[in-house]
Amino acid sequence: MSSNGPRDEVFTTVLVNERGEVADWDAHRQRLEDHAGRLRIALPDEAPVLNVPLSSTWTLARISCAKNGAAWTIEQRTVGFRDEAIDAITHPAPRWNERTNGCKHGAWSPYNEARKAAEEAGCDAALLVHEHCIVDGDRATPMVLDEDGTVWMASVEEGGVAGITASVLERQLPRLGFPVVKGKLNERTVARCEEFILVGTGMGVCRVDSLDGELLGQTTVLSQRCQELLHEHFTEKATWSLPG
Repeated sequence: MSSNGPRDEVFTTVLVNERGEVADWDAHRQRLEDHAGRLRIALPDEAPVLNVPLSSTWTLARISCAKNGAAWTIEQRTVGFRDEAIDAITHPAPRWNERTNGCKHGAWSPYNEARKAAEEAGCDAALLVHEHCIVDGDRATPMVLDEDGTVWMASVEEGGVAGITASVLERQLPRLGFPVVKGKLNERTVARCEEFILVGTGMGVCRVDSLDGELLGQTTVLSQRCQELLHEHFTEKATWSLPG
């Protein structure tokens, strides 16, 4: 559960396979260390141990460390929808300060409230908006295919969390002819987009069919290519490891 203040906790959510191995652990560990440093939280010296039941399907594990905790806390849950077409709403982005914005921290309830607002509207996800621009998703990173073939992502300076899955795709998309640019996802960019997707550890790659009831995009080329890239990534043995 989330604590009351941002500096009460730091966490990350990882994908766990049927052998109990974690995808992209090195990237998750590095982000944990970066965010813990910004939040002034000391992480345990030892690696977290995932004493979770093995499953015939992939699961998610939330790995967290409290401000005054000497050990890691592990919470496992099932994967919900993944690699599907979804509907989304816009929701005000939570804001703290420059040091805290973009961290996976203890005051995570506004993100959970955004997700709940989407569900109450009969939708699957909330896109978080600050000053008329989409800066993040409630649990995934927005990526927009522009009409010129460029893929746009919000820059970290906008206050969103740097996504692990998004970083994998950001590195790979240019070799398929999709240059990636960081900038503002404003109303005009979103309205004219060829496709809007959300990518994340749990969601995989989900095409956003509608936003606040308005249809988005004319193609599925970005979601298809990203799903293919992630399938390739997750079939590589080097992607999976035990935390250490």
